[in-house]
Amino acid sequence: MTVRGRSIVSLVALLAFAMPVHAIPPPPPPPDPATVIEAGALADVLVGLNESDLKHRTGFAVASEAMGWLATTHPEIRDPAVLRLFHRAILARVDAHWLEERPDIAAGLANLYRQLMSANDLAATRAFFASPAGQNFGRTLVGADIRLLDNAASNVLYRRLFPELPGLLESAQRLAAE
Repeated sequence: MTVRGRSIVSLVALLAFAMPVHAIPPPPPPPDPATVIEAGALADVLVGLNESDLKHRTGFAVASEAMGWLATTHPEIRDPAVLRLFHRAILARVDAHWLEERPDIAAGLANLYRQLMSANDLAATRAFFASPAGQNFGRTLVGADIRLLDNAASNVLYRRLFPELPGLLESAQRLAAE
């Protein structure tokens, strides 16, 4: 088969050699160490501004995800006592793991900030949050339903608790039966 005097094989070969050599992008450069430090410091400040409220919201977000898991994997379980006990067990596990998982929560948040802002901007933002006005604003910001911080916290804790869900369910069923 020919296309205007050339075979398809010749055309494919020509196109293959015409493709740019740099079709695969190079790996991204390593992050700026100053940006990494500033992003981590800002994340720590924001997590610490209203940590009890963040932990409370995270507990309910993780419990909601766990209830979704339960509804998907065990749709037959509808006993309100079991559901209530399972929900309470999830909240208790979030409280139990919070301090241990807090560094991972801050690290996930810091990674996002590092990608969004420069070291200078991160330092200026952190300096603002160190001021009295910044602390008031930060408490309002963290106390509001901000998805970035909430998602960072609930993702870390849900991954941590996911392997425990079957055992927590069994325990809730056992307690409800008593």
